[in-house]
Amino acid sequence: MVFAFDLDDTLYTEMDFVRSGYRAVSRELERTSGLDADTYYQGICARRPVGFEWALEQYHSHGGSDSQMSVEHMIELYRGHTPDIALRPGARDTLEALGRAGHTLVLVTDGSTRHQRSKIRALDIEKYFDDILISEETGGDKTTDIPWKRVEERFGAPGQRFIYVGDNISKDFYLPGIRGWRTVMMRDREGVNVFAQHIADWPPQYRPRIVADDYSTLLNLK
Repeated sequence: MVFAFDLDDTLYTEMDFVRSGYRAVSRELERTSGLDADTYYQGICARRPVGFEWALEQYHSHGGSDSQMSVEHMIELYRGHTPDIALRPGARDTLEALGRAGHTLVLVTDGSTRHQRSKIRALDIEKYFDDILISEETGGDKTTDIPWKRVEERFGAPGQRFIYVGDNISKDFYLPGIRGWRTVMMRDREGVNVFAQHIADWPPQYRPRIVADDYSTLLNLK
């Protein structure tokens, strides 16, 4: 079987990346001003999506000495930071088990090369995948046929079964589903995902065929 995985909020918690970026920005603000990083961090988190604007005001009012500091610079620090993130419990064991069982593993994720590759390095997961498809690199995100057709063309064979594992009902399951793939949604049991999983709010063709509470479900698919 071919198992294709989403990245954000499927293999790790995306808000961990967001918080990691906020911490990186907060440490830089502390370095050249009189306010501590934890105060910056708590304020930025509490004031999303205008936390950086608030932080800049605080920076100037607490003796910030970097004349180049701006919201744009903070955004660049956020985008370029080395993420402090980890796979969700059970994810690594499942990836390793699927690989040992001879299945093909692919990563299909939307976003920029810079962001997604930095996450992949931080999670140390490139070694598990036979192909990695990032929308900026392929020229089409999961709302287009591009990633799905590429996986089918590269790994297709008579009788081959394709499975996509994701989290976001708005875009993860519709196209692979109508192409005959089995679709699996990893349930957000803690309610921490960026996009809420209100299945009943979506028409049937957008819904996953399987809802999994943990990664071990994938090991039992036939």
